Amino acid sequence: MTLWPQRFADFVARKEAEACAAVLSPFRTEVLHADPELVAIGDDWSRALFDGPFFVSRPPSPALPATNLVFVQSRNGNTGARNPSTLGGGDADKHLIYEGLSRVAADAVMTGARTIRGGNLVLSTWHPELVSIRSALGLPRHPIQVVATLGGAALDDDLMFNVPEVRVILVTVQDAVDRLRDGLRSRPWIASIVMSDSAGFGEAFRELRRRGVHTMSCIGGVTLARQLIDAGLIQDLYLTTSAIDAGDPETPLSATPLHGELVVRKHGTGADDGVVFEHTRLRSITGRIV
Repeated sequence: MTLWPQRFADFVARKEAEACAAVLSPFRTEVLHADPELVAIGDDWSRALFDGPFFVSRPPSPALPATNLVFVQSRNGNTGARNPSTLGGGDADKHLIYEGLSRVAADAVMTGARTIRGGNLVLSTWHPELVSIRSALGLPRHPIQVVATLGGAALDDDLMFNVPEVRVILVTVQDAVDRLRDGLRSRPWIASIVMSDSAGFGEAFRELRRRGVHTMSCIGGVTLARQLIDAGLIQDLYLTTSAIDAGDPETPLSATPLHGELVVRKHGTGADDGVVFEHTRLRSITGRIV
């Protein structure tokens, strides 16, 4: 445990240095249909690179958080890859959107345990401009780390579970909590939300809202993403399509077409020429915007 503070300090320094060193080519807007219900966020730096404000939804009800889903797919529609950077989203997508605007106003970032397993990471924002936006919004330096797991988590191995200043919430089932009892007892900064079964994400999201999560960003994996979409818990889909064919074959984000209202479509430039970013407000199975 005594090694974790230094590992975290090294990780933060590396991520901040990478973000500052990245040369980001600006996006150019093709489509803009900004609903007045959406909230525009950003500063002069982000608006110049994103070619305008970034839009997020308000919570869909007093009981649920506003939740966005952030994904990269290859040109041939694959989202699965051992190393997601090989899908070809580019630096602007990574530093401005994925680790930036999609979570800069978020109280929490949600992921599946498989996505982070063995990872030396904390899901946050790293560029100083983005950190400043979070500060101006009155948010903590790092969002709450929400980890969805049915089988438990490697509490002794993964960085995010061993940084007391970073709040963690496990969304899980009782069997997993029982297996993790000793590890959780020694980590009071990790809380648990116990679902009645593996399909209980609706109740988990309501409990997250009760615990102060008003806005959340989800990064997958694809199994978790599909469950949340099917449950009608995702309002905003931020999907970047790369300019290359890559990824594990036959790994689309959804097995069926997703329907919603296109808010923006933007094109990458420079080193990211051919990259397309789209923000879609998803429709529920009833046809309503979530």
